[in-house]
Amino acid sequence: MWTNESTTTETENQCLQINCNSNNYNVGSMAGLELVEKIKSIARENYKNKYDIFDGTNSKISPADVEAGNFTGPLNIIRFNVAAA
Repeated sequence: MWTNESTTTETENQCLQINCNSNNYNVGSMAGLELVEKIKSIARENYKNKYDIFDGTNSKISPADVEAGNFTGPLNIIRFNVAAA
């Protein structure tokens, strides 16, 4: 399961944040496929057709990593840079 880097020690107060275009989205305790679909929805809302997902350690992660919970929060949705590929 994802971890949230926070000073709060109470697990019930931990909420996953997703950052996209300087907007912060609180997705609560979503996990698995539901979280992957929410990320897709946020990307569409922000007109990002192609994007990369980075976790709290600034590591690029895949939707499979998100679904499996293999990341550290918060997540960042960054527009895919075609020129860098």
